[in-house]
Amino acid sequence: MRERLESFLLVIAVGATVAIGAKRIGIPYNVALVVVGLLLVVLDVLPTTPMDPEVILIGFLPVLVFESALFADADGLRAASRPILALAVPGVAISLLATAAVATYALDLPFSVALLLGALLAITDTVSVLLAFRSVRVPHRLAAIMEGESLFNDGTALVLVSLTSRVVLTGAFSAPETAKALGMAMLGGVALGVLFGVMGASVLRRAPDHLTAILASTILVFATALISEHVHASPVIAVVVAGVIVGRAARNVLEPSRVLALQGFWETAGFGLNVLIFLLVGLQIQVSMLIEEASSIALALIALHAGRAVAVYGCFGLLRAVARERVPMRWQHVMVIGNIKGALSMAAVLSLPANTPYRDRLITIVFGITFVTLMTQALPFERLLLMLKVAFRGNSGREGISEAKATLIAARKGQAELDELLSSGLVSRKEHAERRAAFQLRVIKAEELLRSPEGEAARDHVVDLSLLNAQKAALVDAARRGLIDADTANSQVNDIDRTLMNMMHHAPEPNEH
Repeated sequence: MRERLESFLLVIAVGATVAIGAKRIGIPYNVALVVVGLLLVVLDVLPTTPMDPEVILIGFLPVLVFESALFADADGLRAASRPILALAVPGVAISLLATAAVATYALDLPFSVALLLGALLAITDTVSVLLAFRSVRVPHRLAAIMEGESLFNDGTALVLVSLTSRVVLTGAFSAPETAKALGMAMLGGVALGVLFGVMGASVLRRAPDHLTAILASTILVFATALISEHVHASPVIAVVVAGVIVGRAARNVLEPSRVLALQGFWETAGFGLNVLIFLLVGLQIQVSMLIEEASSIALALIALHAGRAVAVYGCFGLLRAVARERVPMRWQHVMVIGNIKGALSMAAVLSLPANTPYRDRLITIVFGITFVTLMTQALPFERLLLMLKVAFRGNSGREGISEAKATLIAARKGQAELDELLSSGLVSRKEHAERRAAFQLRVIKAEELLRSPEGEAARDHVVDLSLLNAQKAALVDAARRGLIDADTANSQVNDIDRTLMNMMHHAPEPNEH
C-alpha cells in the first residue's frame, strides 16, 4: 500500500511539474504531459501500475465531463442545438462505422474490436481547442458548436464504447437487445441527468456557503454516476446533463463568490485528473509494443480522419439540405482538424475490463494516436485557425493597444530620464527641450489610441484583476479583524466577484464568415 502511495505521489509530482513548465512556456499542458508519458514508456523509470477499470469508469470519467459541462454556456448550446445534435448522434455513428471499416482491413482486427476502437476514437478532447480559442478570437457560435459537440459527442461515444466492449467480451450480438440497451442508456441518462440536475440546483441554492456548495456538487456528481450505472443508464450522459443544468442555475442564482469557488474547485479537479491520466497511460504500456504498433497507429490515424471527415461534411451537408441551416465550410475544416484525442479517450480505454480481448493493443493504439494528434494538430491549432481566417488576434485592437502601451511606457521613462540628466547638468536646456518634445509626440499618439473606443474596450485585465483581488483581500481581512461588519464585507465582495465574472466572459467576436 505504501509503495503504491509513493508511486502515485511521484506521478502527481512529475505531472504537476510538467504542467507548470508547459504553462510557463506557453504550450497546452496536455501536449507536454503526453510527451512525458511517452518518455516514461521509453525510459521505464516508473513501475508498471495496474489500474482498476472501475476506478476510471466511476471515479475519473464523471469528474472530467462534469467539469466541462459546468463551464458550458447553456444558452449558446441551445442556439447551436441542431449542428451539435447532428454531430453528437448521427455524426458519432458515421465516424464510428467509417473508422471501424477502415480499421478492420488495415489493422486486421475483428469487426467488433474495430467498432470498439472506432468508439474510443470518436471521443474528442476540447482542452487544446479551448486553449486556442482563448488565445485568439473566434465566433461565439463556432465555439458553442465545438464545445457542445464535445460534451454530447463524448456521452454518445462512451455509451457506444460500453455496448461494443460488451459485444467483444461476450462474442454475441443481438440487434434488438443492443437497440434496447442503447435507448435505455441514452434516454435514461438524459432523464436522470435532468432529475439530478434540478435537485442539485435546488440544493446549491440553499447551501449556506461555498464549502457546502462544493461538497454538495461532489456528492451530486458521484451519486448521479453510480445510480445511472446501477439502472443501466449512461453515467456520462447523466452527469453532462446535470452539469449543464447546475452550471446554468449556479450562474443565474448563486452569489458570484460561490460560482467562482465552484468553478475553481472543479477546474482544479479536472486538471489534476488530466495530469494523472496522461501519466498513468504511460505506466500501462510497454515500449516494445509501442514500436510494434507504430504502423497500426499510422493506419488508425488515417481511419480516424477519414471517419471524421465523412461525419462532419456529410452531416452538415444533410443539415443544410433538410433544415436550411448553413455551417460555413471553413468552420467545418476547423472541426475536422480539431479532432484531437486526449484524456477522455485514454480514460475510456483504461476503463475497459481487464479481460477484454486486444485490450493492451487498444491502449497502445489510443495512446499513440493521442500523442500524434496532440503534437501535429493541437500545437499548431492556433495558427491553423488564423490561416483559415475563422479567428483573429485583433491586430487593430489588442495588439495595437499593447504597442501603444509599450510606446507610452518607454516614452514616459525617456522623459523622466531626460529630466534627471537636465537636473544633473549632463544635457543642455536646448537638447533637453528638443528630445523631450520628440518623446511627447510619441506620448500624444499613444494616448490618442488608448483613448479611442478600441482602447477603452481593451482594458488592461492584468491590472484590473490585481486591483480587484487586492480590494477583495482587504475586505476579507478587515471583516476577519472585526474592523467592518461581515454582511457589509460580503456584499462588497459579491460586487467585486460579479465584476470579475463579467471580465472573464466579456470578449468581442470576429465576423462569422
